[in-house]
Amino acid sequence: MIPWTDWAARAVASLAGVVVLVELARALPLGANLKRLAAAGRKSLGVVRSARISDHWKEKVLPSYAGGILGASLLNLLYLLILAGGFSLAFCLVGMWFLGGWSAAAGELLALSTQIIACVLGVAYALLRAKLSRPKEDQAPQSDYEIGSKLLHHLALDSNLVRKAAFDLDCSLSQRRDTPPPAGPPVYVAGLARAGTTILLQALYASRGFATLTYRDMPFVIAPGMWKNLSAGSRRNARLKERAHGDRLLVNFDSPEAFEEVFWLTFDRGGYVRDDRLTPHQPPREVLINYRRYVANVIAKDTGNRRLRYLAKNNNNLLRIKGLKRAFPEAVVLVPFRNPLDHAKSLMAQHRRFTVLHREDPFSLRYMNWLGHHEFGANLRPFAFGPDALPQGPAELEEFSYWVRYWRSVYAHVLEQHTEQVVLFDYDRLCADPAAVLEELAGALDMDQAQLEPFFALIKPSTRHEHPEVEPSVLDAAQEVHAELRQRALGA
Repeated sequence: MIPWTDWAARAVASLAGVVVLVELARALPLGANLKRLAAAGRKSLGVVRSARISDHWKEKVLPSYAGGILGASLLNLLYLLILAGGFSLAFCLVGMWFLGGWSAAAGELLALSTQIIACVLGVAYALLRAKLSRPKEDQAPQSDYEIGSKLLHHLALDSNLVRKAAFDLDCSLSQRRDTPPPAGPPVYVAGLARAGTTILLQALYASRGFATLTYRDMPFVIAPGMWKNLSAGSRRNARLKERAHGDRLLVNFDSPEAFEEVFWLTFDRGGYVRDDRLTPHQPPREVLINYRRYVANVIAKDTGNRRLRYLAKNNNNLLRIKGLKRAFPEAVVLVPFRNPLDHAKSLMAQHRRFTVLHREDPFSLRYMNWLGHHEFGANLRPFAFGPDALPQGPAELEEFSYWVRYWRSVYAHVLEQHTEQVVLFDYDRLCADPAAVLEELAGALDMDQAQLEPFFALIKPSTRHEHPEVEPSVLDAAQEVHAELRQRALGA
């Protein structure tokens, strides 16, 4: 007789497994591929039975149908293996806490009682999921995540082992693709958060000359090509919706976003992430080799018949500008900046906003940690470019002078260490005269100006703020850095 506690433990582990399995089944085009397999079988059978088709043409046509049937069968086998692997991994990750470790949990996978529990829970969850799901068009990437989606994100992002395995598989698949070489060197958008990095990313991506990561690549951003192929049959659409930042920027599944940091967390987290700060990052040679492969994978998943350049918005790249230049010596690193008082006020407001969000929604905090977004909120980790960059305590984060001081610390570091390696970009000037500034940007990136013109009308005036009082010495130091930035900026 199995004790009820063992039944309960298997039920909890099985529930985690079936939720991941059902969510994967909803994401993978398994049903569409089964229909293609059935259609190919019917056509081949019709050819064999037809008296109107000569044996000569049957010999020519049937091998083609046979190849299609074989390909669809192998693809379905791959999907089934992914479903089984997702269930097994989730079962063991949860079961190890209740069943006496990983090995004990793995041993319970094939037990008849476990299979019965999983079948019952799987059918129940699948029916409930189908009943409660909202229409696809009403969904957006910033909406609240359902339990199944959360577990899928846990599976894809929370385990370093899973991320590395997915990356290796994506590399194997991308090597088999016949893709053209990049159209030019990579372009990186890297500044202090709230510097206009997202609007600059969107302007460049709208030119259709770049490949980058979008919300469609979530949650397997470490393996974008593999995930694109696996989820191709379940493509979702959504209306544009304002970001969680409340900053008037609209996004949907096709919008580019800063997901690249997952790569660096996967392969060299210990090189720069500390409990309360992010330190300057010098990636080792083997990590940079893998990074070049990753960039090639991102380009390959979007290329098709076009030649594209790699584009990434990643504020944390300020920590590793020299590493990026080692990986891609010709890369262009755009560093946007704003008026320090407006910028600091925006940083402070977003920190307060996300502190409340993280307290009310713990999943949003884990989500930001998985993506390496530590700009504000409960997981704030400032760039440790000097002693002035770090707050003396939590109370100082409520003082406006700290955020001005932090702004000065970050951009002073850029001026002192990387002036010759970056292109400084005045965001306030972009908002005042977008046509002229984007023309200069096109020249700096060796692009056709016409590629950026459709984005002119979408650029809005920079938001001006009423500013609290600032310590005079802090304000003077920030204004001095701002003046030098403007003197060295693009178009100055």
